[in-house]
Amino acid sequence: MEFFNQELIQEIIRLTWRNPIFMAIAIALIWLIPQLFIRKIMAKKYEQRKIEIQKNKIQKLYPKTLK
Repeated sequence: MEFFNQELIQEIIRLTWRNPIFMAIAIALIWLIPQLFIRKIMAKKYEQRKIEIQKNKIQKLYPKTLK
């Protein structure tokens, strides 16, 4: 006994892909999800770089004296 026959599956696929609201959400998700990951990675790199620049500036102000 088959719950979903092939015709029903094809009809669901046809109705889903031709639905403009579904397509808008699908395209938005495909577009936005990678951007969220990239933004998170870039923010992390920015913070690390900011800390490194701050450390370098502090080292220039207070150089270690060699004895």
